[in-house]
Amino acid sequence: MSALITTCSSETVVLADYCVPRNEAERLHIEAHKYFLSQKRGYDVGWDGAAADWFERYAQRYREWRQRRMLERQAEQIYKHKFLRSMEEQRDLGMTAKFEWVSLYAASWREWYEREFYDHDDLNEGEVLDLDRL
Repeated sequence: MSALITTCSSETVVLADYCVPRNEAERLHIEAHKYFLSQKRGYDVGWDGAAADWFERYAQRYREWRQRRMLERQAEQIYKHKFLRSMEEQRDLGMTAKFEWVSLYAASWREWYEREFYDHDDLNEGEVLDLDRL
């Protein structure tokens, strides 16, 4: 197996035939997957085996879920901004306020979100992420 490094996407690298985690949250999911997969098979599958299985079975679903969650949270912020700006102006600003939020806050908000949720998932209290059901 070669250790050839090639770009998989702008944030991911293929190393030794599987992708490495994009962030700490993914690494933690792989660690948990390693535990449960080892329990199921009756032997330690190792990091490489667990990572390869996780990327094959769960990575795309997890990343799509994470992207949807981020977009939902962003939409909430846009709506709040629209509401507050409309209250200030005492009229519905509609798309004007939405575009204003995007131009003023979108980039910094996304940077904040990635920092805030780098090492864990954006879950509501009591919510559990079941990758088999995504």
